[in-house]
Amino acid sequence: MKKLIAMTAFLALVGLEAISQVPAGFQKASITLANNETLEGAIKDGGIAKGTVQFVAASGSKKNYSAAELNALTVNGENYLALSNDFYKVLVNGKASLLQKQSDNSGKMIFNGSEASVATTTEGKVGEWYLLNAATGDLHLLGKKNFDTVLGNALSDCPAFLADLKAKTFAYDQLAQAIGKYNQCK
Repeated sequence: MKKLIAMTAFLALVGLEAISQVPAGFQKASITLANNETLEGAIKDGGIAKGTVQFVAASGSKKNYSAAELNALTVNGENYLALSNDFYKVLVNGKASLLQKQSDNSGKMIFNGSEASVATTTEGKVGEWYLLNAATGDLHLLGKKNFDTVLGNALSDCPAFLADLKAKTFAYDQLAQAIGKYNQCK
């Protein structure tokens, strides 16, 4: 009888472990739907770059989600936002956030039930940097030639930050530090 109980307990643990493991070709993830409901599970590798993720819930059910159907997702501890029909990786988060474009859904068909429309997205290419102003919700492309002008116009409420921008304290490859400094402004 003790062997039977021990064997049952062992099989139950092995079964729970198998359920909690991420399937091959998937990564542990949580998604936040457009209605702010959060689901735990896994997404198929490569989906973010394609602009649509295949999500497997803990229950085992699978569903594809476009960026238009999500607010955010977290994959292996990395945060992404779904904005303007594309996915953006969050590098700095705060009242100003630094984002990097991960997908390009421009021109793709989006379906809302049986109604189809063409996706409109932001200008810019995959890999480019964007500023998200939390106060206004505005998303700005940060190019090498205009990043200081864009930052100055979008984040004009911090005199110390503006002084550093005018003094050319930050180069394009220091966007994370620049936005971090702005976020420290009171």
